[in-house]
Amino acid sequence: MFKDARFWTAVVACGLAAFLIAPVVLPARAPVVADESIAEIRYVCTETGEVFTRRLTATALPHPTTGKPSLVPAVYDAKRKKWKPGPPLEVMQRKGLLRPAS
Repeated sequence: MFKDARFWTAVVACGLAAFLIAPVVLPARAPVVADESIAEIRYVCTETGEVFTRRLTATALPHPTTGKPSLVPAVYDAKRKKWKPGPPLEVMQRKGLLRPAS
């Protein structure tokens, strides 16, 4: 059986097919992102109204002094000239409201 050329041809063909198909079928790993390349945006505390500049994350951040997860992405209200809590991150990205803090 192991001396048959058809067997080894089938083994090599299966190996080659797996080598060519695997990158298409298996998901690629996400590239590693350096902390320096993550944008900093403004966050506002929903309880106190304080404004902080922090790196962008997908969750509410803890307040530096209280530790409660009350910091949410902020939107600048030009009419009142102050920062206010913004909509969820997905909505902000869709509307183009996320801009790096300057």
